[in-house]
Amino acid sequence: MKLRTALTSVGVMIGTAAIVAMIALSLGLKDNAVKSLENFGNLTELPVEPMYWDEVENRPIPDDERKKLNMKAIQELKSVPGIAAVMPMKRLYEQAKLKVGRREGYIELIGVDVRESADYRKNDIEKGTYLSGSPQEIVVAYGVPRELRDMEREKREERRRNASGGRQSGGPDMWGPPPDMDNQPAFNIVDKAATLIVTREYRVDDEPKYEKKEVRVRVVGQLTQSEGNRYRDMRSVYAPFELIKELNDWVMRSRGDEGSVSPRSREQAKQQNELVFDEITVKVESREQVESVVKALKEKGYEVWSPARELESINNFFFVIQLVLGGIAAISLLVATIGIVNTMIMSILERTKEIGIMKVIGATVFNIRWLFLMESGFIGLIGGLAGLGIAWGAVELVNILGSSSDIMQNMRMGYGPSEENSRLAYIPSWLALFAIGFSFIIGLLAGIFPAIRASRLSALQAIRSE
Repeated sequence: MKLRTALTSVGVMIGTAAIVAMIALSLGLKDNAVKSLENFGNLTELPVEPMYWDEVENRPIPDDERKKLNMKAIQELKSVPGIAAVMPMKRLYEQAKLKVGRREGYIELIGVDVRESADYRKNDIEKGTYLSGSPQEIVVAYGVPRELRDMEREKREERRRNASGGRQSGGPDMWGPPPDMDNQPAFNIVDKAATLIVTREYRVDDEPKYEKKEVRVRVVGQLTQSEGNRYRDMRSVYAPFELIKELNDWVMRSRGDEGSVSPRSREQAKQQNELVFDEITVKVESREQVESVVKALKEKGYEVWSPARELESINNFFFVIQLVLGGIAAISLLVATIGIVNTMIMSILERTKEIGIMKVIGATVFNIRWLFLMESGFIGLIGGLAGLGIAWGAVELVNILGSSSDIMQNMRMGYGPSEENSRLAYIPSWLALFAIGFSFIIGLLAGIFPAIRASRLSALQAIRSE
């Protein structure tokens, strides 16, 4: 009897281990697929643009009907459920140069709403702090310090090479990057005074003239490195709206005669006066709300692209995978359930006289049913606990084998190591609790028929049985 009960628990153990291991593998693969999407950008930050094509009527949307990224659009976006913040951006119309000490380099200057973006961009700061609202503060992207070059030193080295008869053997190429640009540590520019240099063009008697404007600023922070994130480009520098508007006004005043202004410049001047933003990013409260937010924005006439739009297809795909893998593993659990029924029926046959004695000394129908139900339930529970332990060991083995091969690197798509992406499979707490509870319930269900049959035995016939 003990051996039969143990073998029945082994059946439950194998079924539980198979189900947990299969679901853990599918969850791990799904998690890695989602993390791979995050390499292309933050899934909860969505760039919003006007919709240019009406998919319902299959026609282009005219300019007068197209949404504009202005203050009215910001208020409309804030009203969408699930959006935690709306972060507009305004770019400088001309290329700017950043100078820190003797180092300088070209940058892309972007204006942001400090109040809207402060709560979320604070987590992206690697050094220093985020913008506080002062128009003389800037935050640089991770790659900006590496783009700044000591031009005076490079000119001296070039003159020295020319004086020595051209390029020296084994020396750096004078037309390439600086000799130690890739190997030297990044120049720390945080909490240092800097100068923004903007050049504008104007005409005198159809002759192009150029004028420079220098703005003294302070670098208060540097963003973290984030592979594949389009909002943290190598040369991006972020400043408050007020500074960008002032510089754009100065640039547009330099255009001179209206007849010489290009249509693009006129459009830029119009957008500057109307405060039309170049780009708006919305921050969604959670990844689970991204799909509903994207749907709501498209209904309002905005075009949204995000890797998160692929989440629905990923979720559906892995849901099918979980059903298939779980269904295959459930077959063994079904066999184990039949084994529990068989064990309990055999137990009734072997303990018929015992059941009769219990009834004679006062055991009720409820007592006998509860006794057999608990026995079958604990057979399932013991098997479930053992199966969970085996599944945990199998998952750890799979992760070790995966980390020692190229599988994880391929799934990370070459974006470097990541602790979150280092598991092919994992067992969440809810899955462990579900496995234990499910195995116990399976045992109880399997014991219902034997328990009813045991409780219905006649006490006299049970005592007389051999």
